[in-house]
Order: sequence, then C-alpha cells, then structure tokens
Amino acid sequence: MLMTENYHLYGALSGREALKMVAEAPPDLILLDVMMAEIDGFEVCKRLKQDEKTRVIPILMVTALREKEHRIRAMEVGADDFLSKPVDPTELLIRVKSLLRIKSYHDDLLNSYGEIAEKNEKVDELETIKDGLTHMIIHDMRNPLTAISLNIRLILMENQNFSERQLRKMKKCYSYCEELGQLIQSLLDINRIEEGRLKLHKEETDLTELIDEVLEQFSPKTEEKQISLSFARPGDIPSALVDHGLMKRVIANLLNNAIRHTPGGGTIEVAISFLPEKGDLFLSVRDNGNGLAPEHHRKIFDKFEQAKLKRAGVTVGRSGLGLTFCKMAVEGHGGKIWVESEGEGKGCTFNALIPV
Repeated sequence: MLMTENYHLYGALSGREALKMVAEAPPDLILLDVMMAEIDGFEVCKRLKQDEKTRVIPILMVTALREKEHRIRAMEVGADDFLSKPVDPTELLIRVKSLLRIKSYHDDLLNSYGEIAEKNEKVDELETIKDGLTHMIIHDMRNPLTAISLNIRLILMENQNFSERQLRKMKKCYSYCEELGQLIQSLLDINRIEEGRLKLHKEETDLTELIDEVLEQFSPKTEEKQISLSFARPGDIPSALVDHGLMKRVIANLLNNAIRHTPGGGTIEVAISFLPEKGDLFLSVRDNGNGLAPEHHRKIFDKFEQAKLKRAGVTVGRSGLGLTFCKMAVEGHGGKIWVESEGEGKGCTFNALIPV
C-alpha cells in the first residue's frame, strides 16, 4: 500500500530488531504491530518514547486487536495513532500523511531553533565583547574626569580672581563632574554586581547619621529649587550592618532622583523607622513631583527598560541607572526596594527594607 506512494520502507521482524534498526537509522514514521516476538509492540513503543533521540518519531500502532483497553494502552505508552486490521488503504494513507506532515513541521521547528540558538550564541559573544569594551571605556573615563574635577576645584580655591557669575558657572561644572563620577561608579558597580565580583564591606552604621550627611550634601540643590526637605526619624533606630559607601550612594541616588522630579517650591520627605517584627529598617523618600503610572513601577528599576521608558515619555533621569544600582545594592544586602505612586502628577514614594 505504501510502496505505491514512493515511501522508502524498512522492515523488522521482532521488537529487538526494530529497536536496533531505529537506533542506527531513525526513520520519519514507524508502523508498529502489537504482537511480535521477544518484545511486544507496547514495550517497543514505550522504550522509543522514553528515549530523547527517538521520542519525536510518530508511531502508528497497527494491530488486529480491537478491544478498548488495547487502544488505551497504546495511547498510554505514547503511540500517536491507532490503526486496526484489516487495514483500509485510504485510511492508512491519510493517517501516514498526517503524521509525516506533523513530523515535518517538528523538524522545521527544530531547525529553526538550531538557527536561533546559533544566532543567540553569536549575539551573546558580541554582547560580551561589547560589555568588555564599554567597561574598559567607562573605566578609562575616570582619569580625565578626575583631572577636570581637580582643576575646577583649584580654580574655585582662587575665587578672588573671578566674578560671582563665573564662580556660579564653575560650581555647576564641578557638580556635573561629581554627577558623572557617580554615574561611572554606578556603571562599574552594576557590572561587578552582575558578575558577582562586588564584595560588600559591612560595618555597623547609623543610617540616621548617614542620611544627615546626604541631606547636607544636597542642601544647596534643594535651596536653589526652593524645595522643602524634611527628615522624620524616631529616636530608637538601631544601627545596621551595611556597606557604608554603597548605602550612602543608595540614599544619595534616591534623594537626587526626588530632587530632579520635584518642581520648584515642592516638598520631599525622608523617613526611617525600625520594624522589630521583621528586623528591618524601613527607609522612604517621598516627593510631590511627576509621579509614575502603575505599569512602570517594576520597569523603572530595570536597566534594559530605560530606553523604552524614555521613548514612552517617562522621565527616568539622565541615565536611568541610578535606580538600577539602588535595586542591586539593596538586594545585595538582602533587602527589597519598590516604588509607590498613584499616577502621573501625584508624586512618588521610594521604599526600601534594609535588614539590620
């Protein structure tokens, strides 16, 4: 019946011979009798379907057995279809063609997966090269930036030779250098965290004192924008075992983010409290600025989403990496960070849980 349709046929006279033949040259389709010497068709089907190399080959059980339990057992061992003797030629050809078509689709899909995997491997290789080059460039940027920053500081020390307008501009240039320096450090730290190379140097730290330091650092910015800045702190805040430098930069990034998105004359509230039932410090930075739509609450911390957010008109700061760094640093301490906002124009509150 099948030879008339130009199929290439190979026959096996026992279950053992069939398994050996399939292992040596896997066919596109197997027509399998149930009653065979040594190993019956059910067992052959079961073994083929359990083998990773042969499980995708369609198996059509061909048997004189008509009982319902035999059909059920054939399906249980993995048969793809069931054909009863005497075999009707038309029915046979329809089922064979149908199963071979499915097998062909599967083979095409596997080939596509193989091509995609190969392309992904090349993309990953290029991504690794790009990341290495980017990291090297970023690292090399530090030296000229340090030189620029140092020279501006020296100029500012000779302030008697400059007008108020000139000094004001130089101070802005110096603050931009500081911001660039923080961005470079964040990029380097993000890279180290992702590669598992950033080691936390934990020490007993009073976070209220750390916040005071950061608030003092940003007071000129808040005064310039006439932003009201407050710090709520109860008196029973325990010290925490944290990396002092990283945690200071987390607080600075959150505050800088709040200042950037708060309009002139707005308010920013910083608060810290202790949650004894969790053993965590709860830090929050609230502003009454632009706000954030709920669908962006998770994306705002993902460095891969920053470009999409900017295209969607969501303000994420100059680089968008400050919040990515905050998330990685807080989670590196075993903590958690998230944002709350009722929507655009209704301000944001960035919250962080930091284990004591």
